[in-house]
Amino acid sequence: MHVAPGFIRMLRLGLILVSGVGFIFCGLPLVHAKTAEKKESVVVLDSPEIEELLTTLGKPLVKAAGLPEAMIQFHIILNDQINAMALPSGHLVFNSALVGQCDAPEELASVMAHEIAHLAAGHHMRLQGEMRSVSIQALLTTVVGLAAGVATGNNSISSAAMVGGQAAAQSMMLDSMREKESQADRLAVHYLANTGYNPDSMATFLKHLLGEQRKASIPAPYLLTHPLSTERVLDAERTAANVHPAKDKMIKTDPVALKRVQASLIAASETDPKKAETLFLGQLKSHPDDVPARYGLALVYRYAGETRKANAAIDALLAKHGDDPYFLREKGLLLLDDGKPAQAEAVFYQALALRPDNPDLRYRLAVSMSEGGKLEPAARLLRRLTVEKPTVPLYQYQLGVVEGQRERLGHAHLAMARHFALLMDEPMTLFHYKEALNRFPPSDKEYDIAKTELKRFQEEHKKGRTR
Repeated sequence: MHVAPGFIRMLRLGLILVSGVGFIFCGLPLVHAKTAEKKESVVVLDSPEIEELLTTLGKPLVKAAGLPEAMIQFHIILNDQINAMALPSGHLVFNSALVGQCDAPEELASVMAHEIAHLAAGHHMRLQGEMRSVSIQALLTTVVGLAAGVATGNNSISSAAMVGGQAAAQSMMLDSMREKESQADRLAVHYLANTGYNPDSMATFLKHLLGEQRKASIPAPYLLTHPLSTERVLDAERTAANVHPAKDKMIKTDPVALKRVQASLIAASETDPKKAETLFLGQLKSHPDDVPARYGLALVYRYAGETRKANAAIDALLAKHGDDPYFLREKGLLLLDDGKPAQAEAVFYQALALRPDNPDLRYRLAVSMSEGGKLEPAARLLRRLTVEKPTVPLYQYQLGVVEGQRERLGHAHLAMARHFALLMDEPMTLFHYKEALNRFPPSDKEYDIAKTELKRFQEEHKKGRTR
């Protein structure tokens, strides 16, 4: 299997375009792509540092809500509008602009608690029922439309349709939405208190948003899908005043972890590297030891392809923080960009010694091994990852690449089929499953696996078309 160098670099960057719904999952968001239908794409930031922050803040809240931990997944998408949403599938999505508005981790936790409350209360299922009488045009211009698009892969539903809609349809639902928002706020305050967060953080963040609403000429999408009023802020304050969190349960959050993620979001979202560089240099002028600003500057240089400056910035951070797994990750990625896979492999091993179970670091190690010609151990690592994380398209793709390089073409096509099945790309999925069946002898167990998976995919896809 021949793979173009551009695809290998794309894999190294962690970029995958989900062709049905316009999603890109990425570790390094250097490319903003669009689907074949020219719908607006959604860039999902997939770095392990972001995942760690969201999981650390959100895991106790999920437990407090009585939801299964495995059911909930947290994501940050690159978007300059303040918004957040809970999809019926258990995916909680937060726009980078909303994360950037949080002054403290507790404020982000309060938004997470609110979205978890929507899921726990079953609001989305009820909302869909209430919308049966609303025209399809209005449906597509609500956040529920985005939820349906992500859940089903419906190409007619794009992320561009999150704001707006017919005034009549919005009017029909506004009272119901307000009621649900207030209920979610009250539940969220209790979740915050029960897990040891400051219950006042919900009202604090709502006040902040209310201030932004008054300054803006056009309401943020969050304020359209989460109607906000002074009464709602007062209600959150009253609820917080009546809950009594146990003092011995208070959670100590890390504000630096949030600021580092915010710096990475600025570096990822700013289309003008010079503007982002000026911002971080300005912060460092007044606070020379500001680690998040130094980190953000290093990321700006790397995303802009200024490898020499990026290396200098990361090396300076590692000189003082040599045991930071995410600074080591950035160094490893820079070494891969410099065509030094053996050195990158050593650095990823260092990072893994600090975070042994981190799937992203194991994936990066596998990439460095494969680029260094160590195909068999790379394939072993990737196979393990695809078993542990079977719903991550990127791992299946990289396994397909490595198996192709090893000339195990049946296994390569099987991995690629699973990759495209996760992306809901029917033509490519069918092609690779059929190629896998052509490569495996009928007596092999892999032949039976590929045949069974192909049949299941066709049945599920047929059901999706008839819904």
